[in-house]
Amino acid sequence: MELHQLRYVLAVAEAGSFTRAAEKLYLAQPSLSVQIRKLEKELGVALFERLGRRVVLTTAGEAFLEHARPALFHLERAREEAVAVRDLQRGRLALGTLPSAGASLLPSVLADYRAAHPDVELRLIEHNVSGDFERMVQVGELDLALIRAPWSRPGITGRVLIREPIVAMLPPGHRLAGRATLDLAELAEDDFVAMQQGSGLRELLEAACRRHGFMPTVTVETEQLSVLCGMVRSGVGVSAVPRLVAAGYPLTVPLDDSRDSRELAVVWRAGGPLAPAALALLDLLLTATREHSDHTDDDTAADLDLSR
Repeated sequence: MELHQLRYVLAVAEAGSFTRAAEKLYLAQPSLSVQIRKLEKELGVALFERLGRRVVLTTAGEAFLEHARPALFHLERAREEAVAVRDLQRGRLALGTLPSAGASLLPSVLADYRAAHPDVELRLIEHNVSGDFERMVQVGELDLALIRAPWSRPGITGRVLIREPIVAMLPPGHRLAGRATLDLAELAEDDFVAMQQGSGLRELLEAACRRHGFMPTVTVETEQLSVLCGMVRSGVGVSAVPRLVAAGYPLTVPLDDSRDSRELAVVWRAGGPLAPAALALLDLLLTATREHSDHTDDDTAADLDLSR
């Protein structure tokens, strides 16, 4: 039994004629008759009988169509739902993001996304640990995640969005405030304000300091970027964060070592194509991040091999 045969039975029953049904279906009448006979042979029962010049359903045909009609209705609804998701008229998207990326990159991107696709349900999850996001993407809990590169979990693929330098955040009146650049080692004796232990930004700070031969003396640690900025501004200590994290802070100085940088990436599950809702957001992310990065290429979402 094939789907088109169900449609043919319904068309003949509604038209009361093989000829009129064939015209409605844009089908040759002999072809329509052949398909109906094939179905009747498979079922072992006649579905139609002639009454004068009309074709009417048999008792078996009525019983068959009683179930075929709602089946066709639900199949059409299923087709419409699938097309709506394809055309971004509905759908769901689960996105994970590091708080620093959520505060700096995502607001304008998500505003554009919501304006273009208001009926897509968007769920945003913030977390400090990139490895947790990799696991959530791998098991299908997230469609996309913004993490710190590189990623390492099998079954995950992605694209680096931004390579951005780390900058020193200094309080007003700091001895190095007038410098065009500075060596991070020049802050070795300063007190630091830092994000909490275990966060990506704390790991990034400590890794940069180790490269320059010291470990920072952290006098205040916090879970909130706004608190970090406020503490530095008040003179509690200095900090060093990626450039986007420090956006809006009035006194930053770039570090002079190009190794002092961070790569942000977007990752998704390998092995199948991205859903339309996720692909549309990926395209916006790639476009929006070019202007912020010190290293990008010209690929767009359309250029990516998203089937890997």
